Amino acid sequence: MFRTTAHTPTTIQDWLVERVADYLDRAPHQVDPATPLAELGMDSVSAVSLCGEIEDRWSLDIDPTLVFDYPTVVAIATYLADEFVLAA
Repeated sequence: MFRTTAHTPTTIQDWLVERVADYLDRAPHQVDPATPLAELGMDSVSAVSLCGEIEDRWSLDIDPTLVFDYPTVVAIATYLADEFVLAA
């Protein structure tokens, strides 16, 4: 099964980096996708808000603990890409 361009881990990761940078009031190049969001300074309120944005962006029903179960942008992007493959 293939992934559409909109659902590749890289595309998802790029979107997540932009959103996390916005929450942290940083430039996207300052967000290391392999660093846990908590270490970057993201608080739980922002993390839950990010989950809501993910749901809205991709019409998914996800658990708000997603960012705790998958603590990095890379892990979240990989998880979401895998979910798209399973749903197809």
